[in-house]
Amino acid sequence: MFSLRLQGGIPLSEQLEARIAELIIGGKMVENEKLPAVREVAKALTINPNTVQKTYRQLEQRGLIYSLPGKGSYVAERSQYSSAVLKKAAEEFRQAVIDAKKSGLTEEMMTEVINAVSNKEGEI
Repeated sequence: MFSLRLQGGIPLSEQLEARIAELIIGGKMVENEKLPAVREVAKALTINPNTVQKTYRQLEQRGLIYSLPGKGSYVAERSQYSSAVLKKAAEEFRQAVIDAKKSGLTEEMMTEVINAVSNKEGEI
């Protein structure tokens, strides 16, 4: 089952989506593994089943899971969600570059930021 540390100001569906995505991408959930039923998750986390259903729908749109009518939701094949994750990362990176350019950062400065973040130095 999934555990959540509730964070104020962030919708429950987004928190749950991030947690499940983390488990899938991190390899803690394997291809074709069945996800817990919507009602089961809702009961365990004491949240509305509609919140869980929304989360599963969002994960399916991202390519991380797939659903079989009447059978449940399952972890998608890695190749399927790897391309979805890459696409999402590219979109977010593109927006970050646009924002950085608007703020006056040069390509050299952006490269320094990327290197610091990827090396987990955090210091720029």
